Amino acid sequence: MPNSELLNKEDLVAIIDSVDIGIIFVDKESRFAFVNKVGEKIRSIESKERIGTSVLDCHHHKVREKVTQDMNSFKQGDYASRHKIIKTNGHYFDNTYNVVKDEDGNFLGVALLSQDITEKKYLEDELKKANAKLEWKIKERTKEINQACEKLKVAEKQLLQSEKMAAIGQFVSGLAHEINNPLDGIQNCIRAVIADPNDKEQTGVFLPLALEGLYKIEVLVKQLLEYAKPKSSEMKSCNIKNIVEESISIVRFKLKEKKIELHTHYENEDLEIHGEAHYVGQVFVNLLINAIDACEEKEKIEIKIIQENENVRVKIIDSGCGIAAEDIKKIYDPFYTTKQKKNGTGLGLYLSYNVIKAHGGDIFVKSEIDKGSEFMIELPLAAFAQKAVIENKLIEELF
Repeated sequence: MPNSELLNKEDLVAIIDSVDIGIIFVDKESRFAFVNKVGEKIRSIESKERIGTSVLDCHHHKVREKVTQDMNSFKQGDYASRHKIIKTNGHYFDNTYNVVKDEDGNFLGVALLSQDITEKKYLEDELKKANAKLEWKIKERTKEINQACEKLKVAEKQLLQSEKMAAIGQFVSGLAHEINNPLDGIQNCIRAVIADPNDKEQTGVFLPLALEGLYKIEVLVKQLLEYAKPKSSEMKSCNIKNIVEESISIVRFKLKEKKIELHTHYENEDLEIHGEAHYVGQVFVNLLINAIDACEEKEKIEIKIIQENENVRVKIIDSGCGIAAEDIKKIYDPFYTTKQKKNGTGLGLYLSYNVIKAHGGDIFVKSEIDKGSEFMIELPLAAFAQKAVIENKLIEELF
């Protein structure tokens, strides 16, 4: 490159003065050797007056010893550069100190690059304040949301309990009819014995009949107590056919009331699931009551138990009124019901869905208006239950 194109000293100074960073060079004797325009402004000095003077003259006597120690550390090679932020006259400066050496590695001095970051620091501080304020608001809102969720859980639990009590109410209503039959027989037997207490042959016939009637009533009452009493979640292997049969016994009175035919088909009577029989049984009770409510008199309900790979499937099929396509997507939503208000709360299927999900299973439904519905409950067999997600606490919370 021709010499005429090389930058001279004045050009270099002009370039250095044009940058918005203060540049100050202190020689090995701790004297100001160069200060650009921004450096003059930052340090509030005139370079013409300061060039050749000691940097110690610009510092308070309390910090001069520290400045001397820093310069000695640079000279001795303890560190090649340092960085720190200082505050002067209400302004913040980002300072970087770099050791300068000649080609032979001899120490020449220290170059200080100083940038005014007051505005940046102000914005950072404002951002910190805003973040702290936002964090406080989030904590407050989170607290409010958690409180609302707790209240919602309590309300939901109460409503779910109401659904359970509604099912018990239906059971009790039918139980009265079931008890009346043996009770009438008992009364007739007792009247006959009282009418002729000396007729031992008649007494021998009627008293056993009366005891048989009492036994039937005892069984029915025990079923009610078993269904109504609080349960703790006890996960264990249980026979799915037995759960289905117990559920059928609970709704049998409703089947009789509407003269509905019930057909059962169990592909394998020994299939077992890992779960809580009582709660799974309540699901079947809910689905059976729905199926009965959907049927007119003398229609049919079918229950099938089949094995499908690692799962057991229980199908409850009715020939009732069916469910509209637009309603199927909503049937598991809480409080959604297609029944009359007095006949349903809209929580039965919601509860059932969550119980089955908590056992690692699923519920599927197929339905057509005026042709009936099929609900299929799929649960993992006990031997494969470890692969399923079974959440005891969720079941306890639901009831």
